[in-house]
Amino acid sequence: MTAILIKLLHNYTVVFIVASEKLFKDMADEMVRRGFREAGYEYVIIDDCWLAKQRDADGRLQPDPTRFPNGIRALADYVSISSFRGLID
Repeated sequence: MTAILIKLLHNYTVVFIVASEKLFKDMADEMVRRGFREAGYEYVIIDDCWLAKQRDADGRLQPDPTRFPNGIRALADYVSISSFRGLID
């Protein structure tokens, strides 16, 4: 499992959960709901834990199809619609 450190309103909570499309969407929605965008937050960063264990037929990295069933592009589009900029590192 991946440990994800979430900082919400200066209260650190460690959540042990596997990163997924749903998790990132829920986090973006919660940030909007709590007013983080208005407070100056601009980015949702997808840094790690999105990769499938194997590359595609052309040798390119690809998202895990179980945890990111709609792909990274769809997730980035969703985050952008939520008024945040999505960064994939």
